[in-house]
Amino acid sequence: MADYITLPLRTVVAGRKWHLYSYEYQSPDGVFVGYLHALSMEHAAALIGDMRASAELAGKMISVGDE
Repeated sequence: MADYITLPLRTVVAGRKWHLYSYEYQSPDGVFVGYLHALSMEHAAALIGDMRASAELAGKMISVGDE
């Protein structure tokens, strides 16, 4: 089982090109980085706002794909 995942720098959904953006967040344990796909920097910022309002923990990732 791999200890990492690979994310595409861009993907096409319904004919629209989505790009990979990174974000940082702070906690008492330090500064961490996450990633999301968005249509533009402004769209990424709006998605971060949506995440602030509605994000919930889904669970621990233990494998990727057919592993």
